[in-house]
Amino acid sequence: MAAPTITATPGYVITGAGFLADHDVTICVTYTAEKISDYLKYTTDPGGNLYAELPISTTTGALHISATDHRTDPDGACGLLWSNTQTLRPGKA
Repeated sequence: MAAPTITATPGYVITGAGFLADHDVTICVTYTAEKISDYLKYTTDPGGNLYAELPISTTTGALHISATDHRTDPDGACGLLWSNTQTLRPGKA
């Protein structure tokens, strides 16, 4: 099973492909400096594409961002299939 992919662009916009169509997706944003994670819910379009404008708090460290449409994967974190992880650094978003 191929994992979905995401891309993080300036302004904290996440785009993705390869998700289940018209399906809830959870985006995990990990604030590395604060050692906390936020989980945000979005929905894909009929083609399984994701577009998400993230409401990000100010941070001093890098952000690690990944997404899941809740398909199972015994080798994945929490037993789920996750996308690739994108990293955004302060001042680069």
